[in-house]
Amino acid sequence: MFRERFWLSLLLTIPVVVLSHDIGKWLNYTIPAFPGSEYASAVLGTIVFLYGGIVFLRGAAGELADRRPGMMTLISLAIVVAFGASWAATLGLFEVEIWWELATLITIMLLGHWLEMRSIAQARGALSALAELLPDMAERVTAAGSENVPLAALAVGDLVLVRPGGRVPVDGEVAEGGCGR
Repeated sequence: MFRERFWLSLLLTIPVVVLSHDIGKWLNYTIPAFPGSEYASAVLGTIVFLYGGIVFLRGAAGELADRRPGMMTLISLAIVVAFGASWAATLGLFEVEIWWELATLITIMLLGHWLEMRSIAQARGALSALAELLPDMAERVTAAGSENVPLAALAVGDLVLVRPGGRVPVDGEVAEGGCGR
């Protein structure tokens, strides 16, 4: 979800940045006026806010409902204030132009969350692969010989027999034998 929202937000953020008067001053260029040019950044910035920013707004709503404000609340606060200030400036209430900052902030946050979610998914995959290496049963050594038991039936202090080529079912100390090297 973050990946798709990132790419579309990035696509819309580029013209917002290019149309910015601040960026034009810094890089010494001027965009020629065209019909509706004074509202182009506002329209594109609003789309980025509604499409890309909704993820953060929903996340903040969940955090606040749980009474546990976190990163989503912080990001939401920043983008809501930037959105409100940008529209106020567009409507002439004061002079500030931050549509490009709003769009860039949302796009960068989407990229960060996409990378974070991808890393979490990869870590979960690695943990699942490790869990699949565990056998379902263990051979517990008893006074009468040995018995096959589920892993959940093992307790601290049990002696487990691991045959050559077998998988080690639990953490523990080697009581006898070795790795064969």
